[in-house]
Amino acid sequence: MNVVELVNISKTYHLGKIEVPALRRISLSVAQGEFLIIKGQSGSGKSTALNLIGAMDLPDSGEVHIAGRDISKLSDYHLSLMRRKHIGFIFQSFNLIPVLNALENVAYPLRLQGICGYRQKAEAALEQVGLSNFMKHRPTELSGGQIQRVAIARGIVSKPDIILADEPTANLDSETSAQILELLLQLNIQQKLTFIVSTHHATVMEKASRVLELKDGQILADAA
Repeated sequence: MNVVELVNISKTYHLGKIEVPALRRISLSVAQGEFLIIKGQSGSGKSTALNLIGAMDLPDSGEVHIAGRDISKLSDYHLSLMRRKHIGFIFQSFNLIPVLNALENVAYPLRLQGICGYRQKAEAALEQVGLSNFMKHRPTELSGGQIQRVAIARGIVSKPDIILADEPTANLDSETSAQILELLLQLNIQQKLTFIVSTHHATVMEKASRVLELKDGQILADAA
């Protein structure tokens, strides 16, 4: 089953009077359980593609289907619900709330959705990423790798259909980056979670189920 369908998607940004095409009529399907790498140089359209899949933006033309729904037909309110229910985000800048500890940060999206048992679910997610001994630590008390593991736990805690990671190791050293990306691969294999990851990490690209390369807003290569 496909959890993502992009159909003839185009997106152009306007910088004053200058038009900057970000995506040019691309089509893409992502099946449940895939680990898809999106690679490409700066300006290739990677982040735009992730923003559209994450329902953070809408295309100028074409259709974006997430979990079987055309998001262009949704109101802002229902787009927000779509993101909460179906999509998990892992950011390169972590985006944790500094005054909350690890457990509270991971539980936060569940509390927004009014989900019962949010504490137990957050604890389980932190255990899955190897942070069972750091649940009471705030972000300032954690290393960069630990902070990203908290962000991963927050991304997977609601068991979303899709987990998006835009350069999730950009702010980490090479050894920690390898560990974080290996963790994402393990979660994909063990829990059949669907990952769409923007990265240039060669080792991960070798292990990914599929690598998509973008150039100038178009698909240059798509290899399983």
